[in-house]
Amino acid sequence: MNTHLFVNEMRLQCYEMRQYWFETLSGLIFITGVFLGLFYGIKSFVLEQGDGQSLDGLLFGYLLWTFAAGAYGSITKSVVEDTQKGYLEQLFLCPNGFISLMLYRSLSDSIVGLVFLTVIAYVVMAITGNWLTINFGYFYGILLLAAPSLVGFGLMISGLALLFKRVETVGAMLTLALMGLVALDGLPLNAFTFLPFVSGASLARDVVLDQNALRLDYVLIVIANSLVYLTGGIYMFKAFEKQAKKRNLIGQY
Repeated sequence: MNTHLFVNEMRLQCYEMRQYWFETLSGLIFITGVFLGLFYGIKSFVLEQGDGQSLDGLLFGYLLWTFAAGAYGSITKSVVEDTQKGYLEQLFLCPNGFISLMLYRSLSDSIVGLVFLTVIAYVVMAITGNWLTINFGYFYGILLLAAPSLVGFGLMISGLALLFKRVETVGAMLTLALMGLVALDGLPLNAFTFLPFVSGASLARDVVLDQNALRLDYVLIVIANSLVYLTGGIYMFKAFEKQAKKRNLIGQY
């Protein structure tokens, strides 16, 4: 692990959040507001059905989706914004390589995202009065194990961004599709297990929400899923990068 590169990315994250504090605060308010709208929109229906656990599942699922959307979109957003700002070419000169830089940036984004996730969790639980007992140690550990699958998927879309520059529509559709992914049950092994992040979301619900024992075979499934998608994402990004360099598109927008 390149500690120097990781520390620099964390410092950049903290600097940007402090510099653009209004955007940071607005993002927190927006994410919280969206959940509250969903929560109170279905609360009466759920209570009529006598299924209070559905509200717990809604809260937990929203936290999973918030993290997943951030992990998936971190690299794509970075590539698009750096292209628009005109210094994407300089990032390709990083001694550790562009992909390594993006992976460390994604890691720092995920760590910051977990902090925001904790804040959002307690804010919405306090407002709604729907308190969950969350073992954040297990929660964070499982999410970080599952996140590389989304990072790999993000690398694939980022490769497309090098060629086509504008991929916001595709990114928005995939962000919405993540709502379905975090709701699927990927454990025990089934067809949904092979989709990105599904097994990690299932393990998080099983251990953190349902408070079942952590199973080693499930952990290995999550790790395998992450490695496959991360490796595939790196391979596809390099293929798109090669085409972009061949067409002299890296520095164009």
